[in-house]
Amino acid sequence: MRSCKALLLLFSAILLVFCGVSAQEKTDQGAEVHRNVRLVKAQIPTTIPEELKGEYLRFLPLFEEAVRENTVDESAECELTIRVEPGTKMIGSKKTPRATARVTGFRKNARREFVATLILHSYATGAAVNKEEISRFLKRRMLNPARCRPTTAAKTAGSAP
Repeated sequence: MRSCKALLLLFSAILLVFCGVSAQEKTDQGAEVHRNVRLVKAQIPTTIPEELKGEYLRFLPLFEEAVRENTVDESAECELTIRVEPGTKMIGSKKTPRATARVTGFRKNARREFVATLILHSYATGAAVNKEEISRFLKRRMLNPARCRPTTAAKTAGSAP
């Protein structure tokens, strides 16, 4: 009975070691865009085809630049984190695979999280999305709904003479 428990304990310890190693390989890359504005880029899964990976990799610098242009330094109370992760979606009756970016935005003390998906193909131009389209997406789906609303204590403290 004791040897069975010892084997079970040894097996679970080995399992934890191997699971811990695989979890460490999937780390996200974070970058501070402005003071208290953070952009987190998720790793690209191995299930995404190479041509769609290329589209996503070309999109990332444009996205980071759009975030930098459309945000400003925030107070510690209004800290903003934007997370972007790659994906794919089958579009239309032909089931054409398209690269997507799932964008999640949230404030430090907010109760809500804003999630939106951007298809990285522009149907207006027939090519990859450009910086203006990314900026429009960010404003409509992330930044305007998640704008900072300071607490009433902070409002009254700032308006005192």
